[in-house]
Amino acid sequence: MRILDRYIVREIFRHALLGLIVFSFVFFIPQLVRLMELFVRHAGSSGQILTLLLCAFPGILVFTLPMAVLVGVLLGLGRMSADSELIALTALGIGRRRVLLPVAVLAAGGTLLTLLMTLWASPLALRTFRSIETGLIASQVSFQVQPRVFDERFPRLVFYVNDVSPSGTQWRGVFLAEAGGESGSRLTLAEEAIVIAELQRGKLELHLRGGTTHEFARKEPARYSVTAFGDSDWPLELTDLAPVSQRPLSNAERSAGELLAVTGPAWREARVELHRRLAFPAACLVFALVAVPFGARPRRGGRAAGFLLAVLLIASYYLLLVLGAGFARQGFVPPAVGIWAANALLAALGLILLPQMEQYRGDSPLVHRLEKLAAWFRLLRRRLRARAAERAANGARSGREAAVPSGSSFPRLMDFYILRRFFSFFLLLMGAFVFLFETFTFFELLDDIARHRVPFLVVINYFRFLTPYLLYQLAPLGALIGVLVTLGVMSKNNEIVACKASGISLYRLALPLLLAGLALAGTMVLLDDTYLPYANQRQDALRNLIKGKPAQTFFHPHRQWIFGENSRIYNYDLFDPARSFFGDLSVLELDPASFQIRRRVYAERAHWEETQKLWILESGWIRDFSGGTITRFERFTVTSLPELTEPPSYFHREVRPAFQMSWSALRAYIDDLHQAGFDVSALTVQWHKKLAYPLIAPISILLAIPFAFFVGTRGAVGGVALGVLIGILYWAVAALLEAMGGVGQLPPFLAGWSPDLIFLFLGLYFFLKMPT
Repeated sequence: MRILDRYIVREIFRHALLGLIVFSFVFFIPQLVRLMELFVRHAGSSGQILTLLLCAFPGILVFTLPMAVLVGVLLGLGRMSADSELIALTALGIGRRRVLLPVAVLAAGGTLLTLLMTLWASPLALRTFRSIETGLIASQVSFQVQPRVFDERFPRLVFYVNDVSPSGTQWRGVFLAEAGGESGSRLTLAEEAIVIAELQRGKLELHLRGGTTHEFARKEPARYSVTAFGDSDWPLELTDLAPVSQRPLSNAERSAGELLAVTGPAWREARVELHRRLAFPAACLVFALVAVPFGARPRRGGRAAGFLLAVLLIASYYLLLVLGAGFARQGFVPPAVGIWAANALLAALGLILLPQMEQYRGDSPLVHRLEKLAAWFRLLRRRLRARAAERAANGARSGREAAVPSGSSFPRLMDFYILRRFFSFFLLLMGAFVFLFETFTFFELLDDIARHRVPFLVVINYFRFLTPYLLYQLAPLGALIGVLVTLGVMSKNNEIVACKASGISLYRLALPLLLAGLALAGTMVLLDDTYLPYANQRQDALRNLIKGKPAQTFFHPHRQWIFGENSRIYNYDLFDPARSFFGDLSVLELDPASFQIRRRVYAERAHWEETQKLWILESGWIRDFSGGTITRFERFTVTSLPELTEPPSYFHREVRPAFQMSWSALRAYIDDLHQAGFDVSALTVQWHKKLAYPLIAPISILLAIPFAFFVGTRGAVGGVALGVLIGILYWAVAALLEAMGGVGQLPPFLAGWSPDLIFLFLGLYFFLKMPT
């Protein structure tokens, strides 16, 4: 390979590598959060965790490798064109088509690597990931039992544990209710239990200590049995918690040979997946073919314009691919036509543009007309600016008391200039990130869309309601990279030097950016407290529809077991919130020290008396216990107990994830669940993050400002690369601490606010050390 070829390859490769890192990180964020939760909740070896991390990348690289080739060619050749290096080659008698050879080498390498991912690495990695994941969950199945939560996943059993040791092998305050013909007819309570996992036999062995067993029949209320024991062994089957030994493979997990062998109703979906695995590698060649004429043409805007053009081409390609895949799955076109149409159209565009590579500006009639139109727009813009300046000057002459603002005033012309540059990069990055993430999500859901025959309008609505959530999640990253690129480009163009020479401090230059970060944080808080919960409810319900899950219900009025106030457990067969009526109500009052029953109340019916604020119990009995024996038994026809103070609304609970509630609604929901005996650690962490996460926007800007000057000579490229590295570090720390807070290894306050505090201190340190 000649020196020229090596130079072009190196220039394209470094930009392609940057694009690969940026795009892969955007797709890796959800996987990172999931892996951190798995790492914290289930203790696996370092080799297993590393394998899981590696297995997450092949599926991502399938999408990002073609994008990286496109970005590399556009930005690499665009940089050479902007620096007149391609003109120098032409002056030496080397045609611009000469760059096709090194570009073809890189595109062929990307094609082979992507083909390796689609045909072998990605299906194997996905199968390995799910196998290790289920294995880790099974090996630490005792950790899945959450304290202070009524767990109904065990067969014919309702399980409750008051506290779990950090090792997960010792439980304190164990409550077992056998779900037979009569709910709550047989109860076992123990002070503590030692847990032994026997995965080969598919069960957990509980060694109970210091407990009692209560048995009674509703038809014979006079008969009641209490059996005390010192030690007892109780096996728990793991039917719903243990991994499934033989699970059906999805199309994404199947090899190419298995996809070819699929017949019957699933034939079309398998062929679409097979052609997709071949079309993605070919996209590397297609992107390179289109990028060469675009990249070699001189243009204004530098790398930022090249990145914008790359985003537009990627959006066009994947939009065509999504539409083609939808038509192919619905049977309107053959699978090969639907999947390969996007490649064919972009290849045709590249072939049309290639002959124009050798033409200079003005040689093409179309280019000449476009240039005349652009010149007319520039002239019109100058005239409008001149008229605005003249009006401003006339206004200043008519009111001379309104003098020119002093140097310390705000805002100044420089502030508007910086904010305009920042928001232009920010909006460009946000549009690119959101589109790429939604494209990746769409291809993840393709199997479910086809399997459940989901209408295309439902899919469009899902992504419409998903967009606000993505904007909220990616806004801090967009602000971070936007500041790095803005100040990096200004530093590269010596604009920062000019500001210093004019007596403007770097701290003063940072002021509008910090205020923009605070405004962005306020917008995020407002969005999260108003529209975002509704949008999240809608997108979650539509995702359940796409996945074939039952429709999301936000109210569970028939929850049979719930913790009340003062260590009371309520059990009922029926609750009608409209009439405030219970059927077959049983109330157990526990001793907090020994976790034994002190009193048990049963009523066939109970209704709420609003005027007296009491529950009226009918046709039941009351039993008091002490030391494992019955000390009092009393039957009643109608009675009321003043200690039962929970109103009907206490039992009619709204069940929603944290991201579907506002800050105040989540706080009330946490208090309600905590009082009812539910584990609220994870929800409390999310409550703190509702304020902590938006504040990371100004904090990330504070951290980005000093780093932007360090990478100023590299302009936008250095800013994007550094922003990605800082973003990876933040999301890794935040995901790890959030997972630790969710399982109780960290206080919720520290889990929610520690990432902000860590990066705030780092930002203040570098910001105050910045030479100004």
